[in-house]
Amino acid sequence: MLPPNHLDRLPVNFAELAVFKGSLAVFVFVHGRRGILCHIWVMEEYGVSKSWTRKYMVPMIWVWEGYFFGCTDNGELLIKNATGPVSIDPESPNQNILAIEDADWMGFTANSMESLILLDGGSKCKT
Repeated sequence: MLPPNHLDRLPVNFAELAVFKGSLAVFVFVHGRRGILCHIWVMEEYGVSKSWTRKYMVPMIWVWEGYFFGCTDNGELLIKNATGPVSIDPESPNQNILAIEDADWMGFTANSMESLILLDGGSKCKT
């Protein structure tokens, strides 16, 4: 159910799923002429495969697999690069260096999202 053409003819380094501004998103990191380019695809309507839209193409100096940690609530990408942990605003070329000495814990953080879907598929809650 990923975007049908999100990998077409691209030299893909790696891809990750994450929540971006409250929506499901796939982040595709590809090799470009001047470093890494991150394509951000967002599912506009959850569960509708035709609603995937490429929102941004964010240039980066480099990022390795395992060093993309997700996004902040306002949509900044959290990665670790040569300067250490940084946040990148996809709407501008701004990169903020985060003053965190040991960022290994960032890989163990997770976004949570509330859902009203019943796990057993029933229509009533059991008490």
